[in-house]
Amino acid sequence: MNELLQVLGRIERSDDAVAVVFERLYATTVDDLWQACTDPDRLARWFAPVSGDLRDGGAFTIHFDHADTPVCRVVECAAPGRLVWEWPVGEAASLVTVGIAGDGDGARLTLRHERLSPGQAAGYAAGWDTYVRRLDADLSGAAMPDWEATWSALHARYAASSGLGRQ
Repeated sequence: MNELLQVLGRIERSDDAVAVVFERLYATTVDDLWQACTDPDRLARWFAPVSGDLRDGGAFTIHFDHADTPVCRVVECAAPGRLVWEWPVGEAASLVTVGIAGDGDGARLTLRHERLSPGQAAGYAAGWDTYVRRLDADLSGAAMPDWEATWSALHARYAASSGLGRQ
């Protein structure tokens, strides 16, 4: 459990604008990591079921538990290196950028979720941190971390370290 308490990302703040950022190196190819981040069957394994059109100008729905189904708009899709989408959060549209690049014998993921409010930062940081861990497990064939336990432990760490409040 101690490993779960080590946060993998960071919260960046500029005035009232907040972003959560994750950078991870995976022992896989750029094409495989791109597929893991854009193929609906692969996304359902570590993130959530996704339906719709993951291409420039397309729209897709993320089907989380508890009837949470945000409809997102693709701003940019440049395979296999960059996917940018708007994710509605309340009345605002947050922005998620996924970058994938080769790095030595592996592939590097850079994920940035911005346009968040200070009160949302710890919750989204804990959520993305949990998903990044689940992607790690999916790519390596390891056991999938439990969502609730992992998110709860990480949320407490992000909230304590950021001083930005609770989602």
